[in-house]
Amino acid sequence: MRKGTTFLTSSFVIDGGDSFSQQQLMEKNGFASQLRAVWPESATLLYVASDPDNFTMTDRHCADVRAALEGAGLAISRVEIADHRTYSGIGDLLKNANVVYLAGGHAPTQLRYIRQLHLRQALEDFEGIIIGLSAGSLNAANNVYLIPELEGETLNPEFIRFTTGLGLTDISIIPHYDYFKNVILDGKRYIEEIVIPDSIGRSFYFITDGSFFKIQGDETWFYGDGSIISDKQILPLKSGSILPVSTSIPPDIWRTLADDIYDFIFTLDTNTGICSYLHIGQKMGNILHGSSLRYEDFVIRLSLACVEEEQSSIIDQARLSVVKAEVAERGNFVRTMHTEAEDRRIAKLMRINPIPGRDNLLLVTLFDITTALDHDWMTDEYARTGFLENARKALYNLPYDTAYSLVYTNVRGFKAVNEMFGNESGDMVIFLTRDVLRRRLFPIVMGRLESDHFVMLVERNRLSDANLRALTCQTFSDGNRQYNFDITCGIYDIHDREVSITTMIDRAKLAEKTIRDNGVVSFARFDDCVQMDYMRRRILLSDMKSSMESGEIMPFFQPTVRADNGEVVSAEALVRWYHHDMGMVSPAEFIPVIEHEGRISSLDLFMMDQALELTIKRHEQGLPMVPVAVNLSRMDFYDSYLMEFIKKSFSQNPLAAQYIHIEVTESAYADLEKRAMDYLNDFKSMGIKILLDDFGSGMSSLSTLETFAFDIVKLDMGFIRKIGIRPKAEAIIESTIKLAHALGATVTAEGVETEKQLEFLRRVGCDYIQGFYFYKPMALEDFLKILDKNDPSSRRE
Repeated sequence: MRKGTTFLTSSFVIDGGDSFSQQQLMEKNGFASQLRAVWPESATLLYVASDPDNFTMTDRHCADVRAALEGAGLAISRVEIADHRTYSGIGDLLKNANVVYLAGGHAPTQLRYIRQLHLRQALEDFEGIIIGLSAGSLNAANNVYLIPELEGETLNPEFIRFTTGLGLTDISIIPHYDYFKNVILDGKRYIEEIVIPDSIGRSFYFITDGSFFKIQGDETWFYGDGSIISDKQILPLKSGSILPVSTSIPPDIWRTLADDIYDFIFTLDTNTGICSYLHIGQKMGNILHGSSLRYEDFVIRLSLACVEEEQSSIIDQARLSVVKAEVAERGNFVRTMHTEAEDRRIAKLMRINPIPGRDNLLLVTLFDITTALDHDWMTDEYARTGFLENARKALYNLPYDTAYSLVYTNVRGFKAVNEMFGNESGDMVIFLTRDVLRRRLFPIVMGRLESDHFVMLVERNRLSDANLRALTCQTFSDGNRQYNFDITCGIYDIHDREVSITTMIDRAKLAEKTIRDNGVVSFARFDDCVQMDYMRRRILLSDMKSSMESGEIMPFFQPTVRADNGEVVSAEALVRWYHHDMGMVSPAEFIPVIEHEGRISSLDLFMMDQALELTIKRHEQGLPMVPVAVNLSRMDFYDSYLMEFIKKSFSQNPLAAQYIHIEVTESAYADLEKRAMDYLNDFKSMGIKILLDDFGSGMSSLSTLETFAFDIVKLDMGFIRKIGIRPKAEAIIESTIKLAHALGATVTAEGVETEKQLEFLRRVGCDYIQGFYFYKPMALEDFLKILDKNDPSSRRE
């Protein structure tokens, strides 16, 4: 939205003949008084010619306009003319001007000159007055209707009637209504046979001389007489406020259009993070179930609706801080994401644009772009949607006496290439991969799913061990450096052609994920073992909720003791799962599955509820209790609904501050942005102790301890295991303990298993010990026995 005031007129000067002194400003419809209200004390006027080569006409008209304005008491100290005599750029001329006049004349000629000047871009930051007369008013529109004015223009097939103008208004103005309604041009009645047929799907504002539009900010007023010609109908144009174009769209048409194209349309307040939904489509509306109106909630739920490999990147890249930065730098924010639907993957485009004139508001849209993405723009191979369709067709027509397979490939270490050589070199690796796959496997149909992942339909006899091994190690060189990388292949042998292509890709991908990063094996086939592993994961996900309700998922507790005397002072709640069919399932198996599916917050909330329930019960019974630490994942802090729920639970339970601690891993803390960090500060202000877990696990930095006042720092067991083996590790442990103490934090050593480790930690001043030397994780009943007995002889297992 441009600052300042714009007046768009049909004509506002009363012709005084050859005498400049006789030119007068029209008082009709209040134009002169409206102009006086905003006129500067002394104006510098920039006159933009309609014909930059007709100097005589320009000088005469410029003198007429100046005389009329000054005759009405509007002071002008200086006049500059923009035509082909001007050697200064438009930017230099606008620097000195506070009034811009767009002259009347032949509209197409003026529009060509306006584009030559790049006037549209130059006026975006202009805050003064703009006055348009006749052709100048017509060319001020965003979408201009260039009316035929000269003989032959209506018959000329190269005469362009609809084009882009200055963008000062969404209103298409046609001046001189009283004159044109009686004109015959090229044998055609001007209104009935030229303008009205052109109005299909459009609206034109035909105004009389002396009438004008006034535009300030996002409001537009009309003063005078005229008509609206829209879809072959002539309607009266009355004085008053002019509604924005969008409000003229009937509600049923708007809903039909929005439902057909958009999944969401909403505004986002960048100050508060609050979303105001203008449209929610039926296709993805279910992802907002249970969501608040916060943008963070929307992003979390949007990520969960997308394919697994994109979920974490969506959360990282669509953060409000990233959105604001990109909008400020590039003018918009755009990301593509994918969802699964039956036998195809659906591509969605998330676009965020600023709303002109609304500094704190952004417009967010999400819509389907699948049909535009069948082909990969980069490699000239099929994109996912194109591959799905063409592989299905090919498989249907291929002979049944030949065996076929679907191959999914992954470039191991691709991220390292981008980091070492830059994105352009990363692109070259993708091209190299495409070429070697084509050369070795001769795919019938080939596509690039995303990034460095290709998928192919191939004849199975191409997949010999020797041929596949030849794919394993590739080398990229930029002339000075070289980098070796592996192409790994997941293979699904096609036995049943009725299986969907999407399912085939998923199974090939599952096979590829079983390949370890040891370089020994570079390809794997989908078989019963892979299928069983996949089914096991799906069963775990399916049974997760019922297992929490039935007690199969339960908290175990690992006590923490004082280093000097072994007294139990706290415990950590650790989740365990005794499945009714699978028996005890390792956390190392089920937690990654739950995290990948975006359901870790439900599990963390369950553990928090269990800890709070235990605290309340023991307190009501008058039994001894120690604080229990509960782990919160990185994802939890981006779910504002969950965080607010936990805060409310803490505030309603006065025992929470005394008996509940919160643990956050160092790697998770490093990823938290300011909004998420605020929750940690909120918890700390409530008296909840905050523990930094896994300090020293490979992500540690002194800035972690600097930026937040952690109550307890937990040394990672990887360091503890080096006690008595690596003197440097011992020196780091001792220094870390001293640093934590200097910062007001206490220290817990994790994973202590030997007498030697314990003695060293006591000697260097470690406060607390957690590990098998004293206690293993134990079921609730065993933990309660420890609390009840508090027998020193029971502290050693």
